[in-house]
Amino acid sequence: MEEFIMTYHGRSRHSHGFSLIETITVIAVLVITTGIALPGYDYLLGRNYQTTSINQFSTTQAQARYHAVNHLSRVVLCPSSNLRDCTGGFEWHTGYIAFVDDNMDKQRNTDEEIISVVEKAHGSVSIKTSSGRRKIIFRPSGSSPGSNATVLFCTNRDSLPGKALILSNTGRARLAKKLAGGKNIPCSLD
Repeated sequence: MEEFIMTYHGRSRHSHGFSLIETITVIAVLVITTGIALPGYDYLLGRNYQTTSINQFSTTQAQARYHAVNHLSRVVLCPSSNLRDCTGGFEWHTGYIAFVDDNMDKQRNTDEEIISVVEKAHGSVSIKTSSGRRKIIFRPSGSSPGSNATVLFCTNRDSLPGKALILSNTGRARLAKKLAGGKNIPCSLD
């Protein structure tokens, strides 16, 4: 590699750095690249948080159903902000639990076993169930009484459409990314 030698007032100096123009050019390129990449990164992050929440809920639901069938018991899955008792609302992003409902009162008593505990979802994800489904109950047959339960997963990013986990009466779940007409799932269950 050839080394450049500069002379300055009769003395020789070796050039070892970048000029001001080169440094400003590199910084400008970095700023522009970051400005282009940041919105895509934000979308990717939101989608990952949403997918993680869906997978975690689906796993907990499957675990609760499996426990009900395997132990011939009744299992309740419900939102819980303190991770010990059901809160009774439609919002699940504050946390949720699955427990064996020995006395069939749909409320967790201190002597009833907790099967699963899921802490608060990431702050950018909201999880809500359809009206009328504050709890999801699994019978020993694996079925879930009542109407289909729709669990909606939305983020605070407007560019990211909602997704829904739909639980049938047989206790099986499926993921919906679009409505029947092909439109995006709205982030409200009104």
